[in-house]
Order: sequence, then C-alpha cells, then structure tokens
Amino acid sequence: MTIMTINPKLPWSGMTESTRRRVEIISNHDVYWITDIQGRYGIFIASKAAFKSTKSAISLNGISVIKRNSELGHGELILLLAEKVNAEIFNKLCEDLISTINQHQENDAMVSAVEIRLQRWQELLKRSGDFGMSIETQMGLFSELSFIKDVLIPKIGEEQAINAWVGPDFDKQDFLLDHAVVEIKSYRTSKGQLVSISSAEQLYCEKQPLYLVSYGLTQSDNGNSVSGLSESIKQILSIKSKLLFDVFNLKLTDYGYIPELENEPYKGFLVDNTKFFRVNADFPKLTPPIIPTQIPRVKYSIDLSACEDFEIDVSAIFIEE
Repeated sequence: MTIMTINPKLPWSGMTESTRRRVEIISNHDVYWITDIQGRYGIFIASKAAFKSTKSAISLNGISVIKRNSELGHGELILLLAEKVNAEIFNKLCEDLISTINQHQENDAMVSAVEIRLQRWQELLKRSGDFGMSIETQMGLFSELSFIKDVLIPKIGEEQAINAWVGPDFDKQDFLLDHAVVEIKSYRTSKGQLVSISSAEQLYCEKQPLYLVSYGLTQSDNGNSVSGLSESIKQILSIKSKLLFDVFNLKLTDYGYIPELENEPYKGFLVDNTKFFRVNADFPKLTPPIIPTQIPRVKYSIDLSACEDFEIDVSAIFIEE
C-alpha cells in the first residue's frame, strides 16, 4: 500500500475540514485558503460586488470551479481540488492567481484578471496528460532568459527588462524595447547556424529598428537549464520588487514553464556562441509586403553563417536611431 504524504510547505498543511485562513500577502481583496467538509483543498476569492452572471465557462481538469453570489450581495469564486495527489500543481495555480490579484487595486479589474488567468490555465491543463516542454521550446525559453539576464538587466535594469519581454504574450517578436524590437532565435550548434522563422511577421517591423539575436546551444548535463536561469532571475527580482517578481512568474507560466507538470528534469545547455544582427532592408527574409495575400502562412529557415555582413555589436541595439 502506498501512503501519500502531504508537503508541509503547502498552505493547507495542518488545516482541518471546513476551515479557512486568510491569504496574508493580499491586503486589498478578501482571499482565503480553505478546506471543505470533505477536507478538499481550495481557494476562496471574494468580490466586493455581485457577479452579473454566475455562469462560468471555465473547466479545469480535476478542479471544481464554483461561481456564485452570496445573500449579502457579494460575489464568491471558489476553486476546490478533487485529489490531493495534485496539490503541488493546484498550489501553483493558486499562487499564480494570487500574483494576479495583487496587481489590481480595483475590484472589477481584479475579477476580470482572475477570469483571464483561469482561461489560460484551462488551456494549459488540457495538455496535462502529455505535458512536457519540448527540447526546442526549452531552447527558446533558455535563450530568451539568457538575453534577459546577461544583456537586458545589465543594460537597462530589471524593470525595463521584464516589461520588455513580450514573447510569452505571443507578440510578433520577443522583446519590445523603447527604441528597438528584438527577436531571439536558438539553434543546435552541431547542426549549423540554421534558425527557423515561423511567420512572415517575425522579422518585420515598420516603425522601429529590428534586431535578431541568435544563441548556438549544445545540450549538456554540465550546462544551465531554464529552471536554473529562471531561479537566478527570480533572486535578482526578489531584491528589486515583489510586483516585478510576480510579473515575471506570470510570464513564465504563460510561456508554458510549469515545473510541477514536468515528468523529467529540464535539460541543461551550454551557450557556444551568441550573435547579434541588424535586420535591415537587405537582410534575407520573407515579410508581408513581398508575400502574396493568397499565401496566408510561411515558415522558412535562415543560414546565419551566410549573414556576417549584418552582424553588429550588442551595444548597437541600445543606441537610438
């Protein structure tokens, strides 16, 4: 017989059935850790106003979502976990919601933001059966985190660096700086300097200078990983700002970085080389102005070893033109 042990660091540890405890780090809204009559773990989020509709389109695998109005005219959003064996990932979801709540002062904005985050989690948990960040996705995230830690934070500071990271928001490019746009690409060093461009918009920007940063990587047990890089950045941000720390965590989740859902440790990578390119009119690329409208999607590769004429020093990215 297997005996399940509960992580003593979980917020529900030591709570008996039908109890609740306030989430102390939230001061502007009423949020509680709860257990129900069956001892199931949950989180209770109170709205200062009644919900216009108590219907919820959110369906989370293994989690009950209850949306209702109390007799006192307050909205109540309750999440209850079906099986305690999934407590770690449920705790991650709750922490994500708490970070979201902390970023909003107004009640309506908070409620709307929570519902948006739950929709995002619904998408993520639908993949939980075969969840796992592919090597290619890990390489992409590893490279973007490397750019944040090694280039952006030293050049423009923590706040601007994290706010500039729009890759997790599924924007056209990965970083939107004040005076430039940056796309990050990674490739396996052993296979040559070939990078994959997944859309016509990826190397296209009408108003601002566009730069391409490439990372040549080799998988190695002696290398760093996305978990190692993310923790390094979190340590930097924890000293700077709790809000910035939360924003970074939310962006990691949006990217699909959820360690609690991984079946295997994240892979380690060594950075063999980093190159910086100015994507000007002559840079080899396929962009919307030159692609017929009858072709809705394009995907192609660029051999960066043949793009030496476009290489620049990293400092050029931060010079306003």
